[in-house]
Amino acid sequence: MKKNTLFLILIISFVIVALSSLLIIGCGTSNSSSSGSGASTSGNYTLSGKVGTVSTSGVKTFAGNDTVTDIVAIGADNNKALVNPNDDGSFTLSVTSGQPYVLGFFNKTGGIITLLGYLKKGEYDWDSLPIIDPVSTVTDLGTIEIDTTSIEATPSINISTLISNMNMDVDTATLYGEIDDSLAALTNLDLDSNGEFDFNESKNYLFQTYIGMNESGTTATGEIDSMLSGYNDEYIPIPSFFQINFTGLGGGDTRSAGISATLRAPSEIGGTVTQTTSTGATSGNEGWTLFFPSVSTPEVAPAGTYIVEMDGTTYTINNFKASSVVAIGADNNIVYPIFHLTTNEAGKITTVQYKWMKLVNGTPVDATSAEVNASINYEAGSTSSFTQNPFISFFSNANTLHSVNGSGIFAIDISASEVDISSLNISREAIHHIQAGYELTSKVICKFDLY
Repeated sequence: MKKNTLFLILIISFVIVALSSLLIIGCGTSNSSSSGSGASTSGNYTLSGKVGTVSTSGVKTFAGNDTVTDIVAIGADNNKALVNPNDDGSFTLSVTSGQPYVLGFFNKTGGIITLLGYLKKGEYDWDSLPIIDPVSTVTDLGTIEIDTTSIEATPSINISTLISNMNMDVDTATLYGEIDDSLAALTNLDLDSNGEFDFNESKNYLFQTYIGMNESGTTATGEIDSMLSGYNDEYIPIPSFFQINFTGLGGGDTRSAGISATLRAPSEIGGTVTQTTSTGATSGNEGWTLFFPSVSTPEVAPAGTYIVEMDGTTYTINNFKASSVVAIGADNNIVYPIFHLTTNEAGKITTVQYKWMKLVNGTPVDATSAEVNASINYEAGSTSSFTQNPFISFFSNANTLHSVNGSGIFAIDISASEVDISSLNISREAIHHIQAGYELTSKVICKFDLY
């Protein structure tokens, strides 16, 4: 069977703010849990621990600006919980399970917010806690030692105990560690460096990389017909380009369309350290988005600090890392869906059946439910601006969406295997192409067209 799916990163107005790989959303208050919809003091999962030694390259420090004043858990869907540790360093905070969380340890002194470290477990290269399908409702992380040079906060909990608490086996824990790299940048909670947590100012920022996947480098034909007869089990997606975008919403941080902005990267992207673009302001100037040029070199977006300068404001994004799973040319551990279309007696498409695959050194195999759960970010019924459910949609021409009551996007539940699209009442002949998209746990978006 011909392997002919083309992955394209397309920015469409009705999903633009849903696409994300780095999410830093504004909301909340200190000393309590918070989310994008307002402050909350409850959650169904408890994290506890105790801050131990804070050191610089192994040398214990005593300066006031090295004291942990705030601990923040940042969820992949924008849920946040902030607590101040007790005098002895102990802390307890509540989060909502069903997603990964990054745990950052901050010092907030004299109008400056400093990230001292974020929770890591080096045995499996975890940059976050995969509280996706835990076996219980509580995890005691033990004593957490912080190295301010490496910005690592290492908990004393045994790694076997931790992955067991997260309901993972060794293979799934390893896969998760290869995917979650980009989540580390969620620890940027004061992008404009004004000494206040962005979420306390209702500021929303999204710094992201879109990954384009293209098997052959050209638009292929016949994929829809193959989906009518079954699954294309041999399809192999290959990342071919990436693009960095930056979005701001809320908190009075508005821009007019067309304002020039500059991105300064840690090292060359597409042959230069700097890229320029202009804003695309949303309706009523309530927000803005910057689309920097897409590139195919280097293989991944460089790790380190990115600086965006626009209209007199400087935004600093520290600690960014890209996942090698979706590096240019990567062919291992990419988890992705394939589809089968079913029709009724009248030839109308009624159901989209789907299953998840994973590349293993270039060979597609069925992904296990645990692998899908650890890889694909799924927030059923989410109302967050920057959270996207996996979806599929159908187009009658290059730009026109088949829709019912203004909607033609059908959410794909990762715990199910099919979705009913009979309301569209369309036949194969009415379809120009199909779009599908899904968001990795690391907030990396894979979005593609099927022709």
